[in-house]
Amino acid sequence: MKSLRVHRAALLGALSTVPLLLAAVLVTVVYTGTQASAAKQVARPGQMVPLYEDNANDWATACSKVSGANGGSFIIADADEGLGPGPAPVPAWATVIDNCDTYGRAEVLGYVWTDYGEGGTASIPAIEAQVKDWYTFYPRHIGGIFFDGAADTVPGTGASNVSFYQTLDSYVHQNWRDNDEVVLNYGTNPGSGWMFNSSNAKNADIVVIFEGSYSTAGENPYIGGGWKPATWESQYQADDFAALMYDTNSTAVVPQPATACATLTAQHIGYLYVGTWYTNLAPYFAAFVSDC
Repeated sequence: MKSLRVHRAALLGALSTVPLLLAAVLVTVVYTGTQASAAKQVARPGQMVPLYEDNANDWATACSKVSGANGGSFIIADADEGLGPGPAPVPAWATVIDNCDTYGRAEVLGYVWTDYGEGGTASIPAIEAQVKDWYTFYPRHIGGIFFDGAADTVPGTGASNVSFYQTLDSYVHQNWRDNDEVVLNYGTNPGSGWMFNSSNAKNADIVVIFEGSYSTAGENPYIGGGWKPATWESQYQADDFAALMYDTNSTAVVPQPATACATLTAQHIGYLYVGTWYTNLAPYFAAFVSDC
């Protein structure tokens, strides 16, 4: 189910030991292959579905209907309303998470809030404890961690969060399963690709570069053109990036999710969510999977 992601920067660095002519050939192959892969992913992205309730019907629908594109789609679980796994395992959550795996179409990601790094290094043990709880409360069927509230710097201070998030990434990759996904939810474009340019253990796998309401002009990137991908993001594969759009209501004039999906898939984004909110599936969920 997992996809193997090798970033272009890492590949080009490895070519330094290859004779010049062969390196040139390999660079061409790698670049062309990456571009072709990215184009394919934009044309048919996977889904990343926040589903912050344990309704068995919604979970069965989501887990069985997602496209499974790009090596697998993702369902994000939040068992304690923004507090991640909560203080103890919940049988209803164990049921929906375990059942999701049987469809073989999506990995379940555990939600963990990081507060934009404001707690600094002192907050890392508590965050890591939540990660541990996801894996121990719901063993075998957690496929990674969705770190919400990510930021390049601590708000209002300018202090770098690089070490903060690399420590969290490493905790997931080295202490649990090194092939599990680590998603950083920025909700907007990071300033650079630092989260992809270190060792595999310290790197994130996916970054959410847009999260917002379709119905709010100040948040919807397509009302007034307030958002577009950052230039640096084109250096990486589409499946390094995700976008989450909520409050997306369907009308006769603007049918959804086709309108939002058509625009998002042209933005070099490999994983999408278009829905009404995160506590239930939109009535058009089947169309979302088909259109996106």
